Amino acid sequence: MQLEGKVCAVTGAAGAIGFSIAQEFLREGARVALIDIDGAKLSTLLQALRQEGYSERDAFVWEADVGQQLSIRDALSAVTRILGPLDVIVANAGIARSEAFLETTAHTWNETLRINLTGVFYTVQEAARHMVAQHAGSIITMSSTNGLMAEKNLAAYNASKAGIMLLTKTLAIELAPYGIRANALNPGVIDTGLAQKAGLPEEEIQGYLSKIPLGRLGQPREVARAAVFLASDASSYITGHGLVIDGGQLAEE
Repeated sequence: MQLEGKVCAVTGAAGAIGFSIAQEFLREGARVALIDIDGAKLSTLLQALRQEGYSERDAFVWEADVGQQLSIRDALSAVTRILGPLDVIVANAGIARSEAFLETTAHTWNETLRINLTGVFYTVQEAARHMVAQHAGSIITMSSTNGLMAEKNLAAYNASKAGIMLLTKTLAIELAPYGIRANALNPGVIDTGLAQKAGLPEEEIQGYLSKIPLGRLGQPREVARAAVFLASDASSYITGHGLVIDGGQLAEE
């Protein structure tokens, strides 16, 4: 098992990718905290994990708003109190809303940046403060292919994901002396339902397939397996990197 004995926390854990990451971490022997703003969904997912045989020492859930500094601080304090010293954080919580730039509202802009970028900042800063004491740790942020290229009607989302990339590189530089690595995941179009929630029409979603050399949407578990790699000692000499999981889409851009 690649993560045997490691304590990991995943934000946005009630979503498809976040929960898949939590599941993969558990399969690899980690103890995992699932953090999300949707407490009801977390309770349902926890019941599913209990039915799979995971105890309260293996997995627990905590309701938190990553865009509120004290909320994520309390969550990560609970992680260390219940599971032990934090080894891995996955800052995965995020939202998206499709709006043309000229129609993008201040609310859309501010809320997207609050959760996607400020929330990641709060999350990784609190996690790093825990990790510095043990002189080790892996920080994984959730960027996107939208952090590497622009896409119409997603100005706020694009800006937030690009910001995550440079934040992650900054962490890699500043935290290396403490033995802490920082890397980003850059998923392309993953079959999670987020595109539908963002308001993208079905024909536009299907149109993405023509841009993907592998000819299909990615699956949450494929992102989760990449997260396992970055969390594990197999990536011990990798930091400041953005790992693209896009079926080859960026190769044609």
